[in-house]
Amino acid sequence: MTRLHATSILARTPLALAACLALVACTGEQQGTYKHGALPKPADKTEQKADVAAGQAQKADAKADAKAAPVAAAETASLSCADEKVDPKVQELCKTFHKGALARPGMTPLEVAAYNVAQGDPTGGTFTLKQALAGDPALEDPSKGKLYADFHTTMGDFSCELFEDKVPGTIANFVGLARGTRPWFDKMEDKWMTGPYYDGVVFHRVVRGFMNQTGDRQGTGRGSPGFVVVDEFDKTLRHKGPGILSMANRGPNTGSSQFFITVKSTPHLDNKHAVFGKCGESKVITAINEARVQGERPIETIKINTIDIVRR
Repeated sequence: MTRLHATSILARTPLALAACLALVACTGEQQGTYKHGALPKPADKTEQKADVAAGQAQKADAKADAKAAPVAAAETASLSCADEKVDPKVQELCKTFHKGALARPGMTPLEVAAYNVAQGDPTGGTFTLKQALAGDPALEDPSKGKLYADFHTTMGDFSCELFEDKVPGTIANFVGLARGTRPWFDKMEDKWMTGPYYDGVVFHRVVRGFMNQTGDRQGTGRGSPGFVVVDEFDKTLRHKGPGILSMANRGPNTGSSQFFITVKSTPHLDNKHAVFGKCGESKVITAINEARVQGERPIETIKINTIDIVRR
């Protein structure tokens, strides 16, 4: 996949920034410079022209920014670099990061943990599958069956198998956010919260014949849950066929809450975006992908009502 290196010019010109958002869908708080990768680009030339998409994206973002998705959540205590619960190695690195700073692509796993703690992450910078499944005996017991995510959306339901054995860290992140066991940062409240992160979140970017993207509570593609995760790649997990669940990012080790579902094979995304699930054949996924859009944003709001994590 071609990588676009958007440097300081994007930080200086509003139109260029809007084009970045429309065509690249950068994740995380959009400050400073950008790199392609937040949303995978199609291998073919199906993208809309930047001058049209940029203006439409600006209007859509303005409306979406006005109100984040409502959710039942509870405040949770944040950590600091000096907290005794934080690993000493993480503590030392933590001092080199600043709260609110954009995560730097290419950080090591230790740097990712340190960056997260610098943001106040209550988990201490890392989050495990055991923590994600805690509180539900049926989920904690692998003998009960494979792990699935049952999506309930405003356009219908569909189910996706989650590859917990092959990419446990990625599954921990997704399941923890879906169940509400993984803390996330609420920018509007300026607090770390726990609660089902994805409830009420929209599909903010749809590219017909390519994929559907969601996972941003701000609904713009620019929101962040306050942390990033380390990429996990398994050689047996590829963007082969429709229904692939994969992580959005804007470079190595910058994924967080946003993900996409493909509607065709997209091999150019392999080893750049972490595959973590496979959805069964679904008319709902197809219908979402065929929704009318302005730029790449659905004209009629399409939301995730809830995501149930189950074994069967």
